[in-house]
Amino acid sequence: MKGTRSFLLFFLPFVIFAYISFIVFQQACDYAMNVQAKKLLPFNHRTHTTKYGASDCEICHSYDSNGRFNGIPTVAVCKQCHDPNKASTQVFFAGFGDNDKPWESFAQQPDLVYFSHIAVMKNEKKAQCISCHGDKGNSTTTAKIKGKMAMGTCMDCHTALKISNACTVCHD
Repeated sequence: MKGTRSFLLFFLPFVIFAYISFIVFQQACDYAMNVQAKKLLPFNHRTHTTKYGASDCEICHSYDSNGRFNGIPTVAVCKQCHDPNKASTQVFFAGFGDNDKPWESFAQQPDLVYFSHIAVMKNEKKAQCISCHGDKGNSTTTAKIKGKMAMGTCMDCHTALKISNACTVCHD
């Protein structure tokens, strides 16, 4: 009896601390993944996928040669297709420099999370953009399509793609 009580008194604080830490970290991650993003310019994904034929997300959301994901495109990327000499393009991007990004991402990774698009998208498992971002290709606004990107959602995808759910895969 005394041994069991000592055991509980010794390990109970560790169990409580681990449980509270898990809840706090999960809520912090959920909050960071659901911030309200600024959208300084209207954007219609459907127009770009149908009218302009940008059916591949990587046309605008590309990777650097070192594999780093660029995320939201800069105005310079937009001007590769939109003629910068046209009056309509000049009006639309007025006040923005080539390196500006007039849109912010909904998903801001907290410092304790590491996510590599290239590791998930360019391996033999071939995840799809739509899995995490919803059907953005058919959206007509910059509104968020898919719900919360909670840690459990990521873990479900890892399980489906047979990627490890070990903490160190995503957390330092």
